[in-house]
Amino acid sequence: MKKILRYIVCLLMVGFCTNTEAAKVVRLSITYEYLSNDRKESQEDAEKRALERAKQKALEERFGVDVSNIIVQIEQSNDAGKTHSYSDDFFSMGSTSSRGEWVETITEKVLQSIHDGELWRVQVYVEGTGRERMGQPVDIKAEFINSPAEKRGRTTFYDGNDIFLRFQSPVAGSLCVYLVDGNQNAYCILPYEHSSEGVQSIEANKEYLFFSAVLDKKADEYTLNTQLAREQNILYVVFSPNRFTKANDTQGGKNWQDEQLPRTLKYEPFLRWLYANQTKDEQMVVRTEVITIIK
Repeated sequence: MKKILRYIVCLLMVGFCTNTEAAKVVRLSITYEYLSNDRKESQEDAEKRALERAKQKALEERFGVDVSNIIVQIEQSNDAGKTHSYSDDFFSMGSTSSRGEWVETITEKVLQSIHDGELWRVQVYVEGTGRERMGQPVDIKAEFINSPAEKRGRTTFYDGNDIFLRFQSPVAGSLCVYLVDGNQNAYCILPYEHSSEGVQSIEANKEYLFFSAVLDKKADEYTLNTQLAREQNILYVVFSPNRFTKANDTQGGKNWQDEQLPRTLKYEPFLRWLYANQTKDEQMVVRTEVITIIK
């Protein structure tokens, strides 16, 4: 059955620890000011970006910076030779430049948003916990695409587009995928609705294409829809070589088009579930991606 979602967004931040010694979780906080460099950026988008960059800055100040990743970021952000101009690639890679990883958000506050007629200047405060990365990230592939024929992942979709996940891991394990919408709902879109396992089992070195009924008759399919001119949301991909199960969710309701939604829980208990799993399993990969849906 094709499910039509009002909101959708991708995922991605990778962390795979091979060190058997547990990394200590520490408290972090920062007040951060973000200056937009995109005249088309909305206030909502500027505030979201400010909060994400504040977390990254807090991690860098506490745990230090991976120099090799900074070099890659500068190359990715080049625009007509201007290495100071940030691109979407720069932002998407921001979570990998620190030697630490964000574990739990305790407080997020937008202190001030000022528009000077062209750009947004946003000041935010974030508080949470983080830990040092004890090993190199596992080289998983997790790409969201509009068509199985697409060769590369995308972050921009249009109203009415289908969405698929191409996934591959060099090690066997368990996988869950959650979509978080603007109403603070976390929808479990993988494992599929009919699954009784509580997780999607992954074989090593096998490429998967999820959300395609052509390849799997039992697959749930998703189409992206929006009532707004432009919106963003977050998708979480959670993978571990160790066995775990999805959060304790309930049967979903229906959306504005009277279509059945996936199983769901509120964002806060979802984060508590995620934090508990990350704390006890340092090999767990949590990858997040922000995608934009355009009317």
